[in-house]
Amino acid sequence: MSDDLSLSFTRTLSATPAQIWRCWTEPELIKQWFAPAPVQTTEVEINPVPGGIFRTVMVVPDHGTIAGDAGCILIASPERHLVWTNALGPNFHPNKIGDGPMDFAFTADIQLVPGSGGCTYTATVKHASAQTALAHKDMGFYDGWGAATSQLETLARSL
Repeated sequence: MSDDLSLSFTRTLSATPAQIWRCWTEPELIKQWFAPAPVQTTEVEINPVPGGIFRTVMVVPDHGTIAGDAGCILIASPERHLVWTNALGPNFHPNKIGDGPMDFAFTADIQLVPGSGGCTYTATVKHASAQTALAHKDMGFYDGWGAATSQLETLARSL
């Protein structure tokens, strides 16, 4: 995306939308790929329906445990489109966002388009301000989400 609120990338993955969807919606699979190694995702709760919960807990070496508020699924079109936000909690209740360096509201928009031998995968993260988008970029958005997407593809292909 070209606006100053969004970070986005598109990749062609050699896994089907059904395989990618499973990896995005089954807690035990999410734990295996969601954070770029060596970060570990230790807990996951997800109910992939509008208003459903999306919550992860990650352990970051030298930084400890990162557990944000439970987020909210906004769109869940199986094998096509998943959107969730941390600005809202389950059942669309507003979350209070903290003031730490990784505490900022965002919406993650994952789109899957079937293609020859796999799918086109687009991940877009939308922020409330240009300042938080830039901070997320500077924290390593493209490297981190890119590494996690490579892990996602490897896992999905094994299913």
